[in-house]
Amino acid sequence: MTGNTLSERIREWTVRHEPANIELARQLVRIQSENHPPLGYEAEVQAYYADYLSRLGGSVRSYELSEVEGLTSHESFMPGRNYEGRPNVVASFAGAGGGRSLIFSGHADTVYQGTEKWTYGPFSGEVTDGKLYGRGSYDMKGGMAAAICAVRCLQELGVRLKGDVHIESVIDEEHGGANGTLAGRLLGPHADMAIIPEPTNLRINPAHLGGGIWKAEFTGKSGIGFNGEELISALEAMVSFVLLLRKFKTHLNAKYPAPDYWAKSGRPLEVVSLTMLSGDTTRQFQEKTPETAEMNFWIEGYPGMTGQQIIDDLWSFYEANLADYPELAICRPVITPKIRYLLGSEMGDSAEVRDFLQVVNRTGHQALGRDPGPALGTPFACDGFMFNVYSSTPALVLGPAGANAHAADEYMDLASYSELIRWYAEIMADWCGVAEDRDLAGGATR
Repeated sequence: MTGNTLSERIREWTVRHEPANIELARQLVRIQSENHPPLGYEAEVQAYYADYLSRLGGSVRSYELSEVEGLTSHESFMPGRNYEGRPNVVASFAGAGGGRSLIFSGHADTVYQGTEKWTYGPFSGEVTDGKLYGRGSYDMKGGMAAAICAVRCLQELGVRLKGDVHIESVIDEEHGGANGTLAGRLLGPHADMAIIPEPTNLRINPAHLGGGIWKAEFTGKSGIGFNGEELISALEAMVSFVLLLRKFKTHLNAKYPAPDYWAKSGRPLEVVSLTMLSGDTTRQFQEKTPETAEMNFWIEGYPGMTGQQIIDDLWSFYEANLADYPELAICRPVITPKIRYLLGSEMGDSAEVRDFLQVVNRTGHQALGRDPGPALGTPFACDGFMFNVYSSTPALVLGPAGANAHAADEYMDLASYSELIRWYAEIMADWCGVAEDRDLAGGATR
């Protein structure tokens, strides 16, 4: 293989090691790590990461969030979760020196498997038709497995990087978490750049949406009007509020035009009704107007927007549209946040960020054999704001293709998984730098 470029050898390595690479992702999916706030069950998968990364030669640190000084007093810490026995894990692979550093940071927890029917078991790790099925395969154990495989790829090719590479697995990102990510930013390592392997379908995402979940509670007057009593149906008020939220989505997108990263994709901000409950659901029949109703809803925002700003906008819109929703004039909801508002954020426009994005684009061409496309904003919220807002490390979101995140039959596309391993390896070599050409096994050059 003497004389082959490093890109060619990376490609050959991923082909030769495809079965082993897929098996790593399958094993991660098989380890249940569901998040059920205030508890989470990431301990087993975190122990697996720690052991695997240690055997790769990484300097591994596992730590409880209670060990991180200043975490609970930080302005972005969200209280109310139990973190006992739920460690963060970070592995550092030291470079030869003189290069730039990079951290891959992903979350170990997944959402609940759900009550919907799965074609294959949610923790089966079934592989069929070029897809890996299972909870977390797409969001986001597949992306984490790709980062680990990329490190192993360069090691086995004899490539010594100049800069350090870190792989971090944090707890409690789902359900408005991100305290695990905050702990990592306070404790370190503090790399020059970060990649969050959330599923982006191999698109370069230097920015991500924000979002929050709120609860609306309605209290009316129950009964049957046999004597002309004035009844107020909390259920009908809630239905009117759902309709108002649909109209508010149009208003929100008109008031806040999409920044460039989202204008390119044409994706609007979403306003979604999540759950609705009314009346005495313990009875087979409801024989009176329901007195109470409650619902949860999700609203997204762009970088720079806050949760309070969004709710203030919603209340102003509510007051201005009462003539169309008379039930809401007499049955007003009490609105409270269910989770912390996840800030939207972007990497910024420094010379170093521009250089990094050029590296990512250039290596994308090499790894994919095609143009990776324009930089876009994610269609989801994530923990990237803990990097971009509360640390000195800008974070790019870049991960595999697939579908059905948070739903039944979640899967990762395995062709994209192999491409992502190549891409990550190329990014490491280009960004961190290769120590010496003569250190490459077989005398390969870039």
